[in-house]
Amino acid sequence: MVFVLLGAFSLGCPADEKPVAPVQAPAAPPPVRRAQLKGLQGDVKVKRAAGDEWLPAQEGMPLFENDKVRTVAGAGAQIVFANGSIVNLGDDALIGIAETRPRPGQERTDLTVLRGRVDAEMEDPARQSLSVTTPAATVRAGREIVFQ
Repeated sequence: MVFVLLGAFSLGCPADEKPVAPVQAPAAPPPVRRAQLKGLQGDVKVKRAAGDEWLPAQEGMPLFENDKVRTVAGAGAQIVFANGSIVNLGDDALIGIAETRPRPGQERTDLTVLRGRVDAEMEDPARQSLSVTTPAATVRAGREIVFQ
C-alpha cells in the first residue's frame, strides 16, 4: 500500500503575523564586590568561587562571595570589606568570603575561617556586624575580637 500526500504545506506564521522572538533567560547579575586585598606579605593565593585554580594574590584585588584566600607560613594579608571592616589574616590561614544576608540598619561582614588566625576590626561597631563561621562554631561580634 502506498500513500501519497498532495498539497502545499507551510510551516511558520500566517502571512499577516510576525514571528515571535525566542524568550531569553535573564542574565545573571554581576558578582558584587565584598572586599579587597591589602598589605600582602609573602605567598598569598586566591581561589575564585567559579574557578578551580589558586591564583597569586595582588594588592587591591577584589574579592567576591565564595572566593577563598590562603596564606602560607610567614605570609599575611589584610582584607578590607566594603563596609570598612578589616580582617587581618595571619600565616597558614584559609578563609572564605561568605554570602552576606543583610539586616536592616546594619552593615554585615560574613566570612568562614577554615584554618589559621584572624584579627578583625570594625570602624563603627554600633552599625557593623561581623559573623565568623568555623567548621565547629559561628561567632557574631559587634566590637573588636580575635579568633584563633
